[in-house]
Amino acid sequence: MSEDKKKAPEQKFGDQVQEANKNIINSKYIIKSHDLIQQGYKVYLLAQGTNTPYKGSRGHLDATDNVRELTDMFLKYGANSNIGIILKDTGLVTLDIDRHTPDKNGLQTLKQLGITPNFDDEVVETSPRNGIHVFYRVPDDLDVTSLKRNIGAGLELVTDKITVAPSVKGGVAYKHFGKSFNEASMMPKWLIKLASNVPTHGDKQKKRVPRYSIDQRINMMINGFDVGERNNQIMSFAGWLLSIRNIDPNLVYELVQKINSYSAVPLSDKEVNTIFRSAYNREVKRASMGGR
Repeated sequence: MSEDKKKAPEQKFGDQVQEANKNIINSKYIIKSHDLIQQGYKVYLLAQGTNTPYKGSRGHLDATDNVRELTDMFLKYGANSNIGIILKDTGLVTLDIDRHTPDKNGLQTLKQLGITPNFDDEVVETSPRNGIHVFYRVPDDLDVTSLKRNIGAGLELVTDKITVAPSVKGGVAYKHFGKSFNEASMMPKWLIKLASNVPTHGDKQKKRVPRYSIDQRINMMINGFDVGERNNQIMSFAGWLLSIRNIDPNLVYELVQKINSYSAVPLSDKEVNTIFRSAYNREVKRASMGGR
């Protein structure tokens, strides 16, 4: 075999490496992710064009603020992978305003509550489904773990993790406007009040506050559980039904399995069983203590 023929496979491999490095250098996703790390955030990758973790990855559990580690992830999964950041312990939260349907319009909900916020000077990103993500800083004396996530129809206060621009979903991009995350404004008082669920004077508020609205639960039954919220939604949905007196737990379990099968990315039977068992045990404990 000639020397030229011996070198051909090596040359081809070298070209592939060079092309991969070129993609990495020019990727707006990795450039943005490095910028986020410099701002102090941990970054994780999601499958291109989705909010779903790559098969074999741990999703947000792989989040890192090490540029070398993150670059290795891009080399492994692709230079145009979607990116997300961890919000927990960063002093940053996101108000997620959905505008998917007329009955799930966060802006309309705020209007009905008499709240007319101006987001012109805020750190804002738009999502592929016409949603709005507004980023706020958390006051030093506020414990975000005490805040509600679902604060109204089409309104969520996200405190754990979130997909950020320039990610893409279904061919449509997230878009970033205004300042960097570190320049976000302080949470406004109306948002803190809305998410705090603090009982008013003389109201001990003994009733359980549902994590998801009736509209959201109906949406689960029609479209399945949402990626990124599947565990929470199964736990909440199962607990809601199990709290109904004299309902057969087997029927609830069958319904949860059916809804899970409608999901874009269903959980395994083993995972569903584990979550359902936790919900069942929690409701049994509550019932024994006289709670609902």
